[in-house]
Amino acid sequence: MRAIKIVMLAVAGMVVMSCESNTYDEVSVVTTNPTYLANIKPIMSANCTSCHSSDGGQQPYLETYDDVKTAVESGGLLDEINAPSGQGMPEIGRMPQHKIDMVNNWANNGFPN
Repeated sequence: MRAIKIVMLAVAGMVVMSCESNTYDEVSVVTTNPTYLANIKPIMSANCTSCHSSDGGQQPYLETYDDVKTAVESGGLLDEINAPSGQGMPEIGRMPQHKIDMVNNWANNGFPN
């Protein structure tokens, strides 16, 4: 009886360890040709504009295409989002890597609107 309990416990442990906590958002495919309206604006709205907007008061503002493009061109935005968690932006924690990659791809592709 004890051997069965040990085997059951081992199996349960393996099942728990094999589970991943990634959400759908974290495993999404990165768009190789992102545009501002379709891909970047939603990322900024969800992660940045609560603080970086005229309402939030923190500059640089990241509300418009021109705002975000200027923040990327200055080097600050990409440095901030690529920094390790706790050292960059957003302050609540690092964005999922696929979102960071999307912003980097957008910049590398010449900022398509």
